[in-house]
Amino acid sequence: MRFRPALTIPVYLVLAAMPATVCAETPDQPAIHALPLPWPPGFSRDVQGSGLPGLDGGHAFLWNRPTGFDAVSTLRIDRHIPDGSGEPGHTYKALWALGSSGPHNAGYEWTITGELHNRSLASTGAQNVAVNGTIFKEANGVGPVGPSWAGNFNCVDMTDEADPVASCIGAEIDVSAQSPTTDRNRQRVGLQISTGGVPGAHTGYGILLGNLTGSVTDRGFSFQGEGTYGIGIDTAAGRFSGVPILLGSGQSIAVDGHRDGSFARTLGFDGRDLVYGTARGAVFKVSDAGQVQATSVREAQPNPPRNSQDACTPGDHAWDEAFEYRCVAPDRWKRAALSDW
Repeated sequence: MRFRPALTIPVYLVLAAMPATVCAETPDQPAIHALPLPWPPGFSRDVQGSGLPGLDGGHAFLWNRPTGFDAVSTLRIDRHIPDGSGEPGHTYKALWALGSSGPHNAGYEWTITGELHNRSLASTGAQNVAVNGTIFKEANGVGPVGPSWAGNFNCVDMTDEADPVASCIGAEIDVSAQSPTTDRNRQRVGLQISTGGVPGAHTGYGILLGNLTGSVTDRGFSFQGEGTYGIGIDTAAGRFSGVPILLGSGQSIAVDGHRDGSFARTLGFDGRDLVYGTARGAVFKVSDAGQVQATSVREAQPNPPRNSQDACTPGDHAWDEAFEYRCVAPDRWKRAALSDW
């Protein structure tokens, strides 16, 4: 059996993947059981170790290069599980790719590879995707539709290594910017998350990080490497019904830091006051009533009034080498003399 260009999947490949008994059923007629379909000449049900081409246990290479436009899938698997035939806790696989690697395997074992060589014009508006996972949630007429994952990736460390050397990565996205540095369009996106879909649609979370009780994630979001970033977190274009950044009581933001995660200065809320502090404790506090506590206060500019009727707002303060000035009423200054001791 040979796969030739300009051909879709051979009919006998489709037949080989079908069950031994074929049932045809219409709403008005009972099921009709047909005889088993004949195997094509030279095609075996189980070809493992036989050297014959086939699907079960052998290698199958499907090549579709039509002479014209072909909207038909190169390989399509339709699987429909009848109502009530499922087993609790069982995972139903429409396509299962199983691979393994040895302890001395120097290569990369990729179970499923999606590679697309894109040469379409940007003006055509084509959406070219190497791997796409889409779920259509549809009403079943019985009850609420269950949860859905368009893409689900799990990395479970079962090595029992006390301090694993290699990472266990759930999902890794590498965007290689190999085009010239003169590119000013900046259209290379590491991760784009678009939610909503239609006007008025509501999405609960754009990005959700969740830990089970007792588990720890060292850094929720981290910027690594020696490269330079334009803006770390940009909320300027967003419209928020609440606040762009929400902190709980007792939480703070570090205003300096090092690559190892250490820091010395924080700005946060202790449940009562807005607090700026260092490793030695609080340095500056502001209460909701406007009361200010500071380790020390220094007025860098004197700005003394020219006369007692100079413009001011009650509470303004000023000084010079001879006097302290206080605004006691609108445009009304008083002063007290300073002396040595």
